[in-house]
Amino acid sequence: MQPIRCIIIAGILVGTITTQAQTIRPMAENLPCDSVVGINCRSIVADTVFNPYVTGALGNWRANKSYTYFARRAESDPTTATNIRRNGTFKDFATFWSFQDSVLHPHYDSTRWVWNSELTLFNRKGLEIENKDPLGRYNAGLYGYQLTMPVAVVQNSRYRESAFEGFEDYGFSTRNCDIRCAAARHIDFSSYLSSIVTTEKHSGKSSLRVSPSGQAGLNFSLAPISADTALARLDFTLTEAACIGMTLDHVKTSNKVLLPTFAPTPGRRMVISAWVKEDQDCKCASYTSNQIVVALLIPNQSPVNYIFKPSGSIIEGWQRCEGVFDIPANASTMTVSLRATGSTTVYFDDLRIHPFNANMKSFVFHPVNLRLMAELDENNYATFYEYDDDGTLVRLKKETERGIKTIKETRSALVKEQ
Repeated sequence: MQPIRCIIIAGILVGTITTQAQTIRPMAENLPCDSVVGINCRSIVADTVFNPYVTGALGNWRANKSYTYFARRAESDPTTATNIRRNGTFKDFATFWSFQDSVLHPHYDSTRWVWNSELTLFNRKGLEIENKDPLGRYNAGLYGYQLTMPVAVVQNSRYRESAFEGFEDYGFSTRNCDIRCAAARHIDFSSYLSSIVTTEKHSGKSSLRVSPSGQAGLNFSLAPISADTALARLDFTLTEAACIGMTLDHVKTSNKVLLPTFAPTPGRRMVISAWVKEDQDCKCASYTSNQIVVALLIPNQSPVNYIFKPSGSIIEGWQRCEGVFDIPANASTMTVSLRATGSTTVYFDDLRIHPFNANMKSFVFHPVNLRLMAELDENNYATFYEYDDDGTLVRLKKETERGIKTIKETRSALVKEQ
C-alpha cells in the first residue's frame, strides 16, 4: 500500500506566492496528519515540481489592504440644529469598487480612500504574522506551539527581524506525524533538547541549562532590506501533446516563496534580553559566572563581539541580562551564545532579540492545556497567571525590581446543599 501523503505549508505572502513545506519519513497506515510524507527532509515546494493548489500557494484568498474613507459630512455648520436620527451622512460618496463591463474594478482615489494597513505575511494556518502602515512601519506576530498560540507581538519590526524563545513548546504535539522533519522554527534550539529542563524556570515550565564552562549558541544569517522586495513567482512549463496541443507539464518555484526565519538586517541597532539563574546560593548583588556573547562575522575582517552580563536585582533567583549592539552594514552572520563561564550550572530563559526602536511583548503558555502562564512586558518583566484545578484564574502576580508582588487574588466556591 502507498504511504499516506500529507502536506505542511509554512506560509502565505499577500500579493506574492509563499509556501513552505517539507517531506518527512513514511508513516504507518491510516495515521491522519497534514504533511507530505517522504524519505528526505526537503521542501516539497522549492526543491521539486509541485501542485500550487494542493500546497496552498494558489487558490487561497487573503486580505491585502484595508482602506478608510475620508470626506466631509453633509452637515458642516455647527450652528445648525442637529437631527441625530438623520444627520451625519457623507456629503458625497464614491464607491471603491464599481462594475465596468460586468466586472468589479477598484478605484484608487487617494483623496477619498486612504489605505491604513497592508497585510504582508501569513503563516501556513492563515494567521497574519506581518503588516505595515502607510509610513512603512512594520508590525509582526510570532506564533509557537505548532502555530496555535501567539508567543510574541512586535511593533516597528519586520517578522524576520525579531525573535523570542521561552523553551516551552519543543515537546508540544497535536499529532504523531512530522516528527523527523518538522517545519522550520523561527528560532531553533532543537539541537539542545537534552538541555531544556523543567527543574528551573523563570516563566512557564522550562528553561535552558548550560553546564559549567559550556555554551549554547545559534548562527543566524543576515538579510538586507532588498531581500524582502524580491517577489516570488511560479514557473509553468508546457509540453506539446498529440491531438491536444500545448498542455501543462509541471510547475516549479524558488525558495523565495518560503517564509523567512530569524534574519536581522545589517546596519541596525538591536536589543537582546534574557533571564539567567546560577545554580548556587548566591548572597551577592549580581551573578558573575555567565554571559551572553553576540558575534558579528564580517567577510575578510575580524568579527565584532559584544559581551553582556546580568545586572539589576536578583528576583526569586533570576536576574535579567539586557544589552544593545549594532550590526555592521557589511556583516553577513550573527552568532548568539549563552555561556556559563565558571564552575556553576547556569539556566537561561525568555530570550528575546529585536530592533532597538521596536517594542515587544511576549507570552508563555502551559505546554499541555495552553493556558496563559505569563505575559512579559516591553522590559521583559513578567506578569504571572495562576489557576486552580478547575482552570479558574485565582492569582495575578507582577514581577518588579523589588520582587514578585501579588496584585490580585480571587477565591470562589459553591455553597453545598444540606
